[in-house]
Amino acid sequence: MAHLFDPLSIRDLTLANRVFVSPMCEYSSVDGCANDWHFVHLGTRAVGGAGLVLTEATAVVPEGRISPQDLGIWSDDHIPALRRIVNFIHEQGSVAGCNWRTPDAKRARIGRGRARDRLQKAKAVGPM
Repeated sequence: MAHLFDPLSIRDLTLANRVFVSPMCEYSSVDGCANDWHFVHLGTRAVGGAGLVLTEATAVVPEGRISPQDLGIWSDDHIPALRRIVNFIHEQGSVAGCNWRTPDAKRARIGRGRARDRLQKAKAVGPM
C-alpha cells in the first residue's frame, strides 16, 4: 500500500498512480458501439482518480463477442464514441486502456480454423 498512489512508469507511459480499473462486462452496446453508459461508467472512474481505466472485453471481430451486447472495435463506426470516452479519460489525468477480445476464446465453439481465418481478415481501425 505504501506505493499505491505513487506514479508508475512503464517504458514511455507514466500512470498517475497504481489504481487500475479492471475490465467489467457491461453488456450495454448495440452493434458493438459504445454509448453514454460506457462514457459515464468509465469516465467516473477517471474522475475518481484511477491511474488506468480499462474497457470491458472489446471484440476485434463480431464473432469474438461474449454476447451480442459486447463492446466492439471491428468497425470504423465504433471510433467516434470510443474517441469521446478516451479523450474524457485523458482529460482527467488517467490513461485509457482497451481489453481486446479475440475469437480465440470462443474457438472451441466455432472451430479453431474459422476463428483464426476471420481474425486474419480483420483490419485495424486504430493506431497499433
